[in-house]
Amino acid sequence: MTQLLSDFLLHAHEFDSRTQNLRNRFLNPVECKVAAVLLAVVKKDHQWQILFTRRSGSLRHHTGQIALAGGRYEPQDLNLTQTALRETHEEVGILPQAWQTFPALPPYYTPSGYEVHPIPALSTGDLCIQTNPDEVAEVFYVPFDFVMNLQHYEMRPLQYQGQTIATPTLPFQHYDIWGLTAMILYGLAERYQQYCEAV
Repeated sequence: MTQLLSDFLLHAHEFDSRTQNLRNRFLNPVECKVAAVLLAVVKKDHQWQILFTRRSGSLRHHTGQIALAGGRYEPQDLNLTQTALRETHEEVGILPQAWQTFPALPPYYTPSGYEVHPIPALSTGDLCIQTNPDEVAEVFYVPFDFVMNLQHYEMRPLQYQGQTIATPTLPFQHYDIWGLTAMILYGLAERYQQYCEAV
């Protein structure tokens, strides 16, 4: 499974996400702030899982929402991969060298004016999590196979400038994964389906 997963993450950016394309056209951004998030896949409890954070209640924006670790691109960052690794280290304490990273997925646009680049990453080692309480209330994991099953998603309306589009959400246990995070996951699942059909 490790080799298959690595190969998929290496080639994921070559596959298309119809849902991502529809949402990006719907939002139709003109000028965006650039950000990157780490699509962090880890080996935990003898299975591959994706790492998520629940945002701190003290933050000004998106309080309590489920997120992928990441943030805004800074001028000192060499590239977007470094942005995602730096922000992940700041939020949950995982050192950049713990990750094997792969080519970025195509960017997602947000209603708040961001262009967000997901960076797939893989870690096979034991990770030392030290959350920054100013930013992160909780770290939790969802099995990779669960996330890749398109049947586990539900659709919810997104309203923007008087228009409405259906966007995916992912219920898991007591967590409600929605918004950009669910969109990135659904796009990854669409790409995974195409990859599995191709190999």
